[in-house]
Amino acid sequence: MARPKYCKPTNIVDFCSNEMEECPNHPDLYLLRDAAADERGAIADYLECAANNPCVAEVFMDAAEDEMQHYVETMRLISMFDPVQTEMLEEQDLDYLTMKRPISKAKWVKKMQAQEDEDVQVIPPHKKDLATIRCLTKAIQDELHAINKYQRYMNEAEEPQVKEHFCELMNEEKEHVAEFTAALFELTHEPLPEEED
Repeated sequence: MARPKYCKPTNIVDFCSNEMEECPNHPDLYLLRDAAADERGAIADYLECAANNPCVAEVFMDAAEDEMQHYVETMRLISMFDPVQTEMLEEQDLDYLTMKRPISKAKWVKKMQAQEDEDVQVIPPHKKDLATIRCLTKAIQDELHAINKYQRYMNEAEEPQVKEHFCELMNEEKEHVAEFTAALFELTHEPLPEEED
């Protein structure tokens, strides 16, 4: 990794310049990562509730679908401000979580539509997968919070080598977010297609 350059965020146009690409530092990233972590937690909770409560599974699956859409929208906003995270997502073939590629209907969505289940588009996970989903969800949440922590530490540090250390830690955690997300999506059948107007 090339030696990062440090500068204070000014506006969205300057932020995405080459000078900021190695240590993304836009203040909205803190908010977006916290939101993404919360969305993942809600999704895991609703999937577990649906699997454990079949008589009301549909209501939980409907809520999970909404939260899945929120997660994608939030990650796409993160990609606007964080080219490092964008690169890590693309390396895991998750470029639909960036602004670079629209979300197309996956094969499993077409199969579900053939079954004419229009209200809920999420396939409930197998009960045997719930513990893994919970572990991956917790891992993603922890990594997103760690990225925020290291970004905050980077901003508070005074010495350049300390700033560089926190920048490197922050960017390594982004790789973990991408890896855990790719593994999780195999179990949760995400992403959902974008809703048509």
